[in-house]
Parts: sequence; structure tokens; C-alpha cells
Amino acid sequence: MKRLIILSLTLVLLAGCGVYRKYERSELPAENLFLNSETQDTATIATIPWQEFFTDTHLRALIEQGLRQNTDFRVARLRVEAVLRNARVAYLPAISLNPEASVSQFDGSRAKSYNLAVAANWEIDLFGKVTNAKRGARSALEQSRTYRQAVQTQLVATIANSYYTLLMLDNQLAI
Repeated sequence: MKRLIILSLTLVLLAGCGVYRKYERSELPAENLFLNSETQDTATIATIPWQEFFTDTHLRALIEQGLRQNTDFRVARLRVEAVLRNARVAYLPAISLNPEASVSQFDGSRAKSYNLAVAANWEIDLFGKVTNAKRGARSALEQSRTYRQAVQTQLVATIANSYYTLLMLDNQLAI
């Protein structure tokens, strides 16, 4: 009877190991999915860095200052760094330290107690939880990079638009 229970538990535990299977991509035709997907011009504005696109040195200095001091851009950069840090430590063990101290007093006597608890754990990736978390972190990293690029593009465009608007208004005022 005991062997039957152990055998049943072993089979149940081993059955859970095959929960995730490798993803196999289906073969779909990739032709004609997008209209006008072939472009003749390889040097579009989107591929040119802003440093090469804007030649005015004063405007470049303003854009660099705006990128350094903008809080949205800093938040986007910190998101990318946090996602990278989390992805690097996914398979490492976790260690925690919980120091405690207490003082109690009863009938004129004082009692002090100290407790220093240390715990370490390491999750075995038996059912793919850590691997899936790492894949999710990789996707979040790509999303954060895209967000950072979008914030940078918007900031550069806003600064350049404001700069050229001010130049135009100065010229109109001079006239």
C-alpha cells in the first residue's frame, strides 16, 4: 500500500514536468502582408541620428541639455536599467537578513532580546516559472527601449520645433 502511494505521488509529480512544450511557429505565407513594403530610399529621416540631422550648434546644445534634464527621459532610462538588472538575477539565489531587537520591562527588571534571522532560497525552475519570467523580462526590456526611443524622439522634436518657432518670431519682429 505504501509503495502504491509513493508510486502514485511520483507519477503525479513527473506528469507536471511536461506542462510547457517548445513553441513551434506555424508556416504562414509572409508575402503581400503589407502594402508597399519595398522602399527605394534607404536614407529616411527615421534612420538619421538627430546629431547629424540638426547642424545648428546652439540647437544641438539645447537638445543635449533637454535630454539630460528631462524627467520623462530619465524615467525611461531607469526602466531599461531596472529590467536589465532583474533579468540578470533571475537564476540567482535570494538571501534575506532580518535583524530584530526588543526591550521589555516588568516589575523593575529589564529584559533585552536580540534575534538575527538569515534565510536563503533558490528556486528550481522545474515548471518553467523562472524561464517564463526571464522571457517576460526580455519582452519588457524591448518595450522599455522602444518607450525610451519614443520619449527621446518626442523631446528632440519639441525642442527643435520650439527653437525654430522662436527663430521665426525673432525674424518677424526684426521685420
